Amino acid sequence: MGKCVAVAFSVGLLVAFAVPLASQVANQQQQQAKPAAVSQTSLKPHPIADAKVPLIDQPLTLADFAGMEPRPELRDKLTHLTNFIQNQPTDGAPATENTEVWMARTRTALYIVFICFDRHPELIRWHLARRENILKDDYVSVVLDPFQDRQRGVEFQVNPAGVQADAAWTETNGPDYSYDLVWDSDGRVTNQGWMALIALPFRSLRFPATGHDWGAVFWRNLPRNSENDLWPRVSANVSGTLSQEGTLRGIEGGTGSHNVQINPYALAQNEHTLQTFDPNNPYFSTRNAEGTAGGEVKAVWRDAVVFDGTVNPDFSDVESDQPQFTVDQRYPVYFPELRPFFLENASYFATPMALLYTRNIVRPDVGLRVTGKLGHTNLGVLAANDREPGQTVPTGDPLHGTKAGFYVGRVSEDLGKGSNVGLMYTDEEFGGGWNRIGGADFTWRINDHWTTMGQSVESSTKMSNPASAATVFPAGYSAGPATDWQMQRNGHAFSMFNEYQDISEGFISLLGFFQTSNLRSDHLHATYQWFPEKSRIQSYGLETNQNVAFDHAHNRVYHYSTFDPFVLLPRNIVIAPIGGQNSDTVGPQNGYPMQASENFTENFGGLVSRGQPWGILNYNLVALRSGNVNYNPPAGAIPFLMNQETVQALVSVNPLRQLTDDNTYLLDRDRAVSNGQLVYETQTFRTKLNYQLTRAWSARVIAEYDTTLANPAETSLLRTKQVQTQGLLTWLPHPGTVVYIGWNNDLQNYNHTLCTANPIGAPQRCNPNQPILARGPDYLNDGRQFFVKASYLFRF
Repeated sequence: MGKCVAVAFSVGLLVAFAVPLASQVANQQQQQAKPAAVSQTSLKPHPIADAKVPLIDQPLTLADFAGMEPRPELRDKLTHLTNFIQNQPTDGAPATENTEVWMARTRTALYIVFICFDRHPELIRWHLARRENILKDDYVSVVLDPFQDRQRGVEFQVNPAGVQADAAWTETNGPDYSYDLVWDSDGRVTNQGWMALIALPFRSLRFPATGHDWGAVFWRNLPRNSENDLWPRVSANVSGTLSQEGTLRGIEGGTGSHNVQINPYALAQNEHTLQTFDPNNPYFSTRNAEGTAGGEVKAVWRDAVVFDGTVNPDFSDVESDQPQFTVDQRYPVYFPELRPFFLENASYFATPMALLYTRNIVRPDVGLRVTGKLGHTNLGVLAANDREPGQTVPTGDPLHGTKAGFYVGRVSEDLGKGSNVGLMYTDEEFGGGWNRIGGADFTWRINDHWTTMGQSVESSTKMSNPASAATVFPAGYSAGPATDWQMQRNGHAFSMFNEYQDISEGFISLLGFFQTSNLRSDHLHATYQWFPEKSRIQSYGLETNQNVAFDHAHNRVYHYSTFDPFVLLPRNIVIAPIGGQNSDTVGPQNGYPMQASENFTENFGGLVSRGQPWGILNYNLVALRSGNVNYNPPAGAIPFLMNQETVQALVSVNPLRQLTDDNTYLLDRDRAVSNGQLVYETQTFRTKLNYQLTRAWSARVIAEYDTTLANPAETSLLRTKQVQTQGLLTWLPHPGTVVYIGWNNDLQNYNHTLCTANPIGAPQRCNPNQPILARGPDYLNDGRQFFVKASYLFRF
């Protein structure tokens, strides 16, 4: 990985360990975010961690809880949960504000009412936001584990405005917010605090046909205190959350877990787009008043296995990727998946190594998926095609118009107490070639503190039709193994994560995500924390992060070392000065015209901070002065060392209850160490404004400016400028039923002639020995779209 990526990863882990559970909820992309600390105070006895859910005749509403308590005639008919206990910041201490849960069920739904008392209701943080944009607010959550396997669950969250969020929960990765279900919620702020209602139709949930006990964890997030209060007691000194779940008894006779869903959509659009599928013949495609349709279908078998299919999936409603550093990176940059079909139930395909990265499936028109649980067996099957590879070759190529096929299978067996073993297979087929990977993995929860996991796989890769210009698979045939082993400890003061990977030279994964082949790497991350009593400082500690890698010829590839002290203050404020020494080694083995390998040492220092100082402001800042390697020198030159300055700032402001303004600024400025000349400078400005008219109606605008200023005497990078704008009006009463009215526009400084050299043959064709789209001083509109999309969810 590049140095910036290594530092960012270290910073993410620092935040995750400094505020463990809060970060786990707030950022589902932190792969190692685990509960990490407990208070030194003596532990309180655990309260009873089970409750019976009574059957009632009528649904519950917040009108039944006037005065923050149930109507007298309801009180004895409901289950009442109290005695919430802190997990953060003082693990094991009583909650600073009282929280109560009242609960019951009808034949068709489960009802949960949170009563959140607050002695300072004026300090409650809430706003009317888009669905799932509530994690900076006060909110309440329930995680349900209907199968009681203590490994997977479903999370439901509500803020004081009644805005909802839901996620698939796994003990390995925490919440995955791509998971969407149909359910009801409500919220209300009072002069004593606030209330929230969660109403869960049984037909939206998956649960055993014969079971009547469910696992459950309830919690309340109080951001101004950096506080999480839970029932039952979830000790930060014990690994996992569901491993400490309570039990809800008596949930039987519910109806609706059998169901079929059909979710068709229709799309009308005007589009003008620069097409570069044939790189030697770029052209504009204009489509006016174009209509298309497609959709998804879902069926549930035996209450637990879900069959999903999609035809002509359309993702025009997905916003652009969150900006990150992409220029002069040594290895590929990871972008999260944003497409709903591939996001749902992705946890069934998660293993220690990232064998499935669905962004590699670029333009599918058909997809099928089976996921579910039978007894202690978890299974997942995915099949999809991709039109993209056959459109990247010119007309007349033997593989022009050919589709690639993707096939993934995963099965695992739960062994109890968070342990499991599994098998996984992935296959990409195109034009007679393939990339196939198969192997086994395991997870073993040794005790309350230690967990280990590992995976071993083998790949086989064969090139496609040699008469084609397609380069999906490398030439010839290659094969080789890959191994991953991880060990993790979670505890009060000391937490540690270590991962060792051995990727052979012949191993190739085109459907997964890996740095590179031919690599032996080890990553060690450790923290030690203290928790002072009667202090404004909630915790402070030390963190270290070490990454080292060699290739199989024993050449060192990189060595990254980071050390930082950090302090956690109220309002989720983290301050961490950070420093260390990185080094990258490159040589002739990397394709550069060098006589021998050269090691580049890159010292760095800077500051990391993030927090919510006020209810209307949330920020995250990383500022560093460091070194970097120019991996893109001019033609014929070799890499050299640079001085680097980077800034990554994310600021979110809520000036009004209905308005959210998310802003991102990125700066990467690099100068040659030898002569002080500017090599390149990249900047990104992005702002996203969302105005929530009601819980269903919203209007959003995104504007982004990206620029790369490159010195041609020092680098082969091109000078680029890009302006992207997006607008979207949304009506979303519940997932699956939605109307979008939107427009997208993109400007780049492409040469308006498109081609850069004398044409060959036809006037439209470009010289294949020259850059396809040269950059010029002006902007070219290379893509604009206006669309109306509507979908409706039918449930049977």
